[in-house]
Amino acid sequence: MTAQNETLLARAAVIVWNDIAPDGREQFYRWHDKEHIPERLAVPGFLRGRRYAKRGHSPEWLTFYEAADLDVLTSPEYLARLNSPTPQTTSTLTLFRNTSRAVCRVAASVGSSSGGFVLAMRLDAALADADAVRSIVGDQLFAQAMAQTGVLACHLYAADSSASFTDTAESRTRAFDVPSWVVLIESSTPEAAERVRSSLEGPEVERLALRFRPDATVYALEICRLSTQGKISS
Repeated sequence: MTAQNETLLARAAVIVWNDIAPDGREQFYRWHDKEHIPERLAVPGFLRGRRYAKRGHSPEWLTFYEAADLDVLTSPEYLARLNSPTPQTTSTLTLFRNTSRAVCRVAASVGSSSGGFVLAMRLDAALADADAVRSIVGDQLFAQAMAQTGVLACHLYAADSSASFTDTAESRTRAFDVPSWVVLIESSTPEAAERVRSSLEGPEVERLALRFRPDATVYALEICRLSTQGKISS
């Protein structure tokens, strides 16, 4: 994690995109707000949970759990939770549609404030060089983005394929894919985040053999909850 970051609480994250079956919206909100987020933040090493949404877009929701490090996300405590889902969790997960789930490490992060909006971009990469991605996206393009009014923080996450595809009782309830990289741009206005999108999808990224998925969008914050486990220093 770069020393310039004052926004993230941790070095790893679980990042989830999803839609919900049309008749399951109320159940999703009741479960996610009252049960799922508090349950996850009770796992040792989980520090903050945030959910964003964009009505009418697919995927409609983005959920972002920060964990102290990748070991937390493969820990016996977390795996025990994933292998013992509550009845409400099992029921609700069957309603998930169009799901991506990535267990990630922080590859680069800059910024000093959190924003109410986030541009979320999933990148697929078959041959991309990780050091080049961190240099071009995490250094060069993030520096350009941070110079724009309204942009507050920029984060680059690298997915860990093994951790993301761990077979658990929860993972077997729904189909999902794992993007190779995730870019999150936090901003104070949706327009500021949207302006960054074109620069990130430019020729520099194309030369890295990265492909931005076309459904990138700017989400608005719906809920943010902190654990009581404290902040991890960078």
